[in-house]
Amino acid sequence: MRRKWGLPALACMLTALLSTAPARAEFVVASDVVVYCEPTLRPVLAGIAAAWRAETDVPVRVFTSPTAAMLEQIGHRARADLIIGEGDAAAAAAAQRRLIKPETRVKLWRNRLMVAALAKAAPAPSGDIAQRIGEGPIAIVDPPIGSAGRDSRQALAALGLWPTLEKSTVGTVNMADASFLLAQGRVQRAVLYASDIAAAPGLAVAANLPDSAYPPVVYWLAQTHNLLSPKAADFAAFLRQPPAAERAQEAGLEVLP
Repeated sequence: MRRKWGLPALACMLTALLSTAPARAEFVVASDVVVYCEPTLRPVLAGIAAAWRAETDVPVRVFTSPTAAMLEQIGHRARADLIIGEGDAAAAAAAQRRLIKPETRVKLWRNRLMVAALAKAAPAPSGDIAQRIGEGPIAIVDPPIGSAGRDSRQALAALGLWPTLEKSTVGTVNMADASFLLAQGRVQRAVLYASDIAAAPGLAVAANLPDSAYPPVVYWLAQTHNLLSPKAADFAAFLRQPPAAERAQEAGLEVLP
């Protein structure tokens, strides 16, 4: 005999099922903090993240890419709570595309371009910049690839050294490749960021490129619109506190007010 169910009975059954179903959270949160940053900042950020975790027990995941690539990843909904990007133009574009929360953006650190040599072969502090750089093979990031390459060439040209060095230049995809070639002795010099030299014990500064010779390299920090971690703002604040500032300075960065 088939049992017939009336509407009141069906309604009662539906209510019972819904009341026993597991509740679904309205907002997704994450216990860790995901940070995107420029590749040259990975060593210092990893150290700061370790200090933060020791203090709070909250892990920080660090992922690196050039700023333009990071913004495209965020634009495709990749998870990122914070971004440390480079350049005012990139920050303005990110805000216009609603990738970052502009009210959270602050200038964080400044980096500088330097000519590096192997520590065991670094020149004496005396002598002009041309002598300290020399005329042997020098590795720089290819200018068409990124701002580091364009800035390196601009700085060398402003010093009147590019015509001499161009014929001995070895182009690389990024600073890591330039640092590797120098460490392996395949070139005599490499144009690197101060933070790259600080992270490589076997390298030393051969010459400082004047600030006036290229645009300032300034990193900004902002929360993204993809933010999931309730601890993101706390870690952002930690990045501007004295322990983090000291680590940044040790890594060759200038801490901005």
